[in-house]
Amino acid sequence: MGSRSDELRKRLEALNGGPLAKPPKADAPRAVTRAVPSVEPLSRQPIQFSRTLPHTVAPPTFGSLQLDKIVRLEDAVTGEEVTVEPHGRAFVVTTVVRELGGNWGPTLASLQRLLTTPDSPLQHHFAAHGAPVAPEDLLFVDLETTGLGSSPLFLIGTLTWEGEELVARQYLARHYGEEAAVTKLFADLMRTKRLLVTFNGKSFDLPYVRVRAAAHRIRLGPELLHFDLLHVCRRHWKGRLPNCKLQTLELHVCGRARTGDIPGSEIPDAYHAYVRTENAAALVDILHHNLLDLVTMAELLTRLPSP
Repeated sequence: MGSRSDELRKRLEALNGGPLAKPPKADAPRAVTRAVPSVEPLSRQPIQFSRTLPHTVAPPTFGSLQLDKIVRLEDAVTGEEVTVEPHGRAFVVTTVVRELGGNWGPTLASLQRLLTTPDSPLQHHFAAHGAPVAPEDLLFVDLETTGLGSSPLFLIGTLTWEGEELVARQYLARHYGEEAAVTKLFADLMRTKRLLVTFNGKSFDLPYVRVRAAAHRIRLGPELLHFDLLHVCRRHWKGRLPNCKLQTLELHVCGRARTGDIPGSEIPDAYHAYVRTENAAALVDILHHNLLDLVTMAELLTRLPSP
């Protein structure tokens, strides 16, 4: 084996013209060291819990009312308990709009005149949505709910003509178990009317009440003609007003501003507080808010320009 290596080396040196250079020796591997950070010893101090909560908490407020004053529903509003077989009971608050005072007498007279004049601008609006209607055909609707989606509703406010008067009936669930009775009362009323008047009802009120009716296996009956004021008002006043919310229209079109009204965002919590405590202080505000929404819709009908 050695002679073959020597012979090969000689041949390579002859080709190279001299002795071959020896390869450098490899350096010995160096040890790699890494710095290890120092670790502070864990603290052995005990965990401290704060016990500085106040001994007294201010009662919650909703709208203009504070819930430290107990108010019974029956003492605060004029209404009656009704039995709705087989769905239980509900509470109905009835208000004649003319008796609210203010400018409602002339407003009602104007609305009635527009509804009984076949060629009025209002009848042209209704004709575009189906057919002219008589005053007794109208059903104004506004819901108050405990949230969005499929959460329970607790108040269905309605406004209808009865003879020469515009009458509000607010169907109230005094607790969650009365929602079915409230919904059935509304379903029965719908079957007697021809035209539904709402504000954003196509997107919210009517789909919502249909979901809740289905949850209680209550049939709402055939579809009514539907006049959604939100869409009509947007066509006439969008870009001319800050927005087309109902209270903005109430201020700029009807010339009326609300004071002490409960914000809509506070209504679900206010109702839950009533169910827990049976203190109707905030519930009175909700009923008033709902009534104002209804009568504002009625007044907006008198202010609509020709289509």
